[in-house]
Amino acid sequence: MVITRAEEAPKLDLKTKQVGPRPQKVIMVDPEHFRVEYAINPYMTNEAGELNRVDVALAREQWLKLKSTYEKIGFEVLVVKGDHSLPDMVFAANQSFPFLNGRKQNSKTVVLSRMRSEFRRPEVPYFKTFYTNLGYQVEELQAPSKEIFFEGNGDALPHYPFNLVWGGYGERTSPDVYHELSERFGLQIAMLKLVNKNFYHLDTCFSILDEQTVVIQPEAFEAEGLKLIKAIFKNVIESDLDENLKFFVCNCHSPDGRHVIVNKGAKKFVADARRLNFEVIELDTSEFLKSGGSVFCMKMMVY
Repeated sequence: MVITRAEEAPKLDLKTKQVGPRPQKVIMVDPEHFRVEYAINPYMTNEAGELNRVDVALAREQWLKLKSTYEKIGFEVLVVKGDHSLPDMVFAANQSFPFLNGRKQNSKTVVLSRMRSEFRRPEVPYFKTFYTNLGYQVEELQAPSKEIFFEGNGDALPHYPFNLVWGGYGERTSPDVYHELSERFGLQIAMLKLVNKNFYHLDTCFSILDEQTVVIQPEAFEAEGLKLIKAIFKNVIESDLDENLKFFVCNCHSPDGRHVIVNKGAKKFVADARRLNFEVIELDTSEFLKSGGSVFCMKMMVY
């Protein structure tokens, strides 16, 4: 089932068909080859229109801090080796969409992405190999590539523990992809159209903190999308626009429904999250912001 309007919003409770518990492992890509070599989003250039320069040593330090943070709160981190020709591969959320397939006894399944940018398409085969070694059933989109693009967990966000996936579309992912995912795998998908070029992936303007709480950037969505979000979530934290543009607030990540990892400096969001009893962990991801990504982009949760 594909949901597009608030009137179609399902009532979520623990009797709802579940997609299983949250994953307990994290995939991260070694940042050895991370840099900015091209501009495919508004954040990759400076005010003069020049490509941002990455401090490689500082980027590694920040990446290691994020890795150790996941480990300290109880998650195993699996590291994928990067490739010197793929500077954005470090953003591990975009190349795939893993989930438990309810139609096949909750078997580990992953749908590989079909990246819109030609610069990033060669990243996907590396993840195909990695998932195969993890024991996943690897699937690819069936629709012709010239018609459909899909950028994985950057746009498709599971709402644990329910059989619901939030699907962003517009700038990177094509809307028709969600009809295919719903029909093939029985996923219930709530679609959200992205209407602001500053928020090209859903994970730049929407992050699920727990089963009742989400942080969003209201300016990223149409009115109907906002109604749908508010019809399903009890707690909707609205990010300050300037704070989100500067600190990537909505690219935060809650791996367990209790801890929230976010780029440091987002005072309003931190206060809002703590008011709802989340344990906020602020980290510096400034080097990765130069390429348009932060915490959520830098990882993938897997079983």
